This record gives sequence, C-alpha cells and structure tokens, in this order.
Amino acid sequence: MREPNCAKIVPSKNLWEIAIDFMEQIDDKLMEFNLKYAYIIYRLCKLEGIPNKYIKKMVFLSCFNDVGKLYDGDNATTTINETYLFLKYFSPIKNYASVLLYDNKKIKIGPAYSDGLKLKIAKDYTKSLLKTEDKDEALKIILEKKGEYTHLDIVQLNKLVNKTDLFYEINSMHYKTVVYKYISKMMFNNHERNKFFTMLASLFEMYSLQTLYHSKVTAILAYRIAKLMKLKNNRCKKIYVAGLAHDLGKVKIPLKILEKPDKLSDKEYSTMKKHVTYTKEILKSKMDYDIIEIAYRHHERLDGTGYPNKLKEDKLTIDQQILQVADVISALIAKRSYKDAWSVDKTISILDDLATNNKLSKPVVECFKKYKDKILKASTSLMAQADKIYEKINKEREVLA
Repeated sequence: MREPNCAKIVPSKNLWEIAIDFMEQIDDKLMEFNLKYAYIIYRLCKLEGIPNKYIKKMVFLSCFNDVGKLYDGDNATTTINETYLFLKYFSPIKNYASVLLYDNKKIKIGPAYSDGLKLKIAKDYTKSLLKTEDKDEALKIILEKKGEYTHLDIVQLNKLVNKTDLFYEINSMHYKTVVYKYISKMMFNNHERNKFFTMLASLFEMYSLQTLYHSKVTAILAYRIAKLMKLKNNRCKKIYVAGLAHDLGKVKIPLKILEKPDKLSDKEYSTMKKHVTYTKEILKSKMDYDIIEIAYRHHERLDGTGYPNKLKEDKLTIDQQILQVADVISALIAKRSYKDAWSVDKTISILDDLATNNKLSKPVVECFKKYKDKILKASTSLMAQADKIYEKINKEREVLA
C-alpha cells in the first residue's frame, strides 16, 4: 500500500532537526563537522549566485555526506559508496545523489561532476581550516593542489576567505545559526517530506540491520489498525509517525545488546529499556506532544507492568495502545538475532494471552484478528518492496566496488 501523506504532521524544519540530532547521538564530532561543511558550501553557493533549489541539495548532501559510515555490513564498500546508495534509495534527493560519485570516471558528466567538485573544495577547505585554525593557511593548502578543483571554485573560495573570518564563524555558534535558519526555510514537496519520514527510520536500520523493516512495519500496522478502528485521519497519521520514530532512541544502545542472540542479563535489559527515554529526548520540541507520548509509551502495559513509568490502562490512550500492539506484532512476525519469524497463528495465540492477562488492549487485538489478512497484506507488501530495494542496492554495491 501507499504510505500515508504525513507532510503536514511534522514541518520540514523539525524533520531536519530530528535527523541531525539522531546523527549527533551516533557521532557528535562527525555531525559538527558536517554542519560546518554545510555552512561553507552554503556561503560558497550564495556568493556564486547559485539558485536556491540547488543550494538546498548541496546543503543536504553536506549534512549527510558520511552517513555511509553507519553501515558496516559484511558486503559494505567505501563510505562514499554507502552514502550514495543510502541517499539514492532512501532520501528526498535520490536523483541528485550521483553528485557524490563525481570522481568516478564512468560518471564524469556535466552538473553532477561540477557540483561534486564544489562539494569537494568546501569539504577539503573545512578540514584544512579546522586543522590549521587559520583561514589563510587553510586556503594556501587548497591552492597547493588547485589542479583538483575548478578555476571558478578557487576564485569564489578566495573571495569568501578574503571577505569573512571563516575560522571565527565556524568556532562560534554563527555557523549553526545560519545553517539552521537556512534549513528552516527549505521547502520540500509532499512526496519529498514523506521520503524524509522514511529516511529517518532507514537511518536506524543502517545502524542495526537486526531491526530491518521493524519501524516501518510497526508504523504501517498501527496505521491500518487505527483506520479500521475508525479513528480520525489526523490521529491515524500521528500514530503512523510515532511508529516510524518509536525506536530512534535505540541508537544510544550498544550493538552488542541490540543484537545479542541470547537472553539479556538484568543489567543489559535495564540498559535496553532506556531507549524509550532516548527517543523522547530526540523528539522533544520537534513533534507534537501526542506523537512523542505515543512513541514514548510503546512499552507500557495496561496492568502497569510495562516501562518506563509503569502506567496503567486509565493513563494510556487508545492511540498509545494501538502502537503497543503493533510493536508486539511487528516483533513477533520478524526474524531477530534471538529468534526466527513466528507464524500468524502463533502470533495471534501470544496476543490473546497478552490481552487476556491485561497486558495489551483486547479491542485492539480483536481488531487485528478480525482484519489480520488485510492488515498483514499491507506490511507484507511493504517488506516485499523493501526486499526489492535492498536487492537493487546490493547489485549496485557490487558494481561500485
């Protein structure tokens, strides 16, 4: 099924902030560099008078230029290749991702090549500036290897260095203020903003392949159940967004715990439970309170035995109860490091037990049982589509390697 249009639920500016905050949780130094790099590419583009629609894409690429570092699968190639593949298949700027391959002789063509070189000079200058702590010394390093860049980019960088104190600007809050202000004005169309939603979920999937599809499947299951329970459309979309975001906090949980094939120790389980609080911290002030609470409470249980706050049924909204059930279904029907995928019959048996023991909402479980074929068809279709995408990625990865 087609993913719901949630463009109006969370503004582009907030999506950016969530994505950046998420990346900072993984590697704050890397994200700090990316934002400084984004600032310099923004200033260069503005100086040259480049149209805003292209500046937007350049800033996007600089903010996520090393996202490929998150992928460490057995068949991973270079960081630049993995970044290109991720942005091509999961980001709103998929048709622009080839700019990252500007130095690939097979793809040395027109705008992709010239834009790639512009990104290169901005990135190289940012590195030199941080190393030398002197704007003129950093420029000197660039000029020593000027054959690697275009004459126009050299001229524009020279102008920028002469008219501004770049070292001061990227070591104060100025660079961040400028980049965030620009990002807040960046406009995506509805399709692009929907892609940004799924990109956030996919960022985490790159970090831990054991959770592959989980956020997307949870979101679509919750959305379908909410629709079938006759909730208003806006509430259904909020539940969907919460489903996509509900496990973002796992980025702060060590992989050895996330992907442990055996039962977690008490200490490890205590660490794992913190992911809901981390999720709330990442989403704080960037989404509606309702969405954050739906995501934050997905491990609460009606009898008060859940976490983090041991809330009981009277404190949990039906929206929150729907995501709780969807999260359990998604976990049961998926293959994990510690178990194989379970059948629909076994999944329903477990859900019945949980509902009978007042762990999960009986009406929500009954809705799933009644419409299970229709609901699971949506998730199965989504997983089949994702399988095809990953098949394409792996084939292209081989070619790039």
